[in-house]
Amino acid sequence: MNLIWLHGDSLSPHDPALTAFPQAPAVFVFDEPFLRSAGLSFKRLMFLYESALEALEGRNAEIRRGAVVDEVLAFYQERSGTALHVSASVAPRFRSYCSELRRSLPLTTHPQQPLLNWRGEAPRRFSAFWRKVEAEALRPTGGGPPELAD
Repeated sequence: MNLIWLHGDSLSPHDPALTAFPQAPAVFVFDEPFLRSAGLSFKRLMFLYESALEALEGRNAEIRRGAVVDEVLAFYQERSGTALHVSASVAPRFRSYCSELRRSLPLTTHPQQPLLNWRGEAPRRFSAFWRKVEAEALRPTGGGPPELAD
């Protein structure tokens, strides 16, 4: 059975892994070790929770809390998974989690569509960076979410 792992960089009902397997059970894990050190506000945590609810609405899904790898492995075993799917992230923690998970199960990473193609030097000021990329960042890409269609 295909399963989906949704993470903080992929909290959207249009996430590539979710859309590739619309009937697959999915899990989102609040990363407690990270959250203890991050010091996120209650408003930010509520935003993450509401985003997870929206992304998982109408699906056979769970929201868990704990160590991400442990919780995803438990979800996979409880659901008798045969393959785990996740959308890519540039976060170093994500790459570490994927490496750990691949030791125990088949993991497929789905590419995310980039907001823009940046090949320049790391920007020092957002405003200068934005002037260079604004047109590309605001250019329509694909059909977009169905609720925004004409």
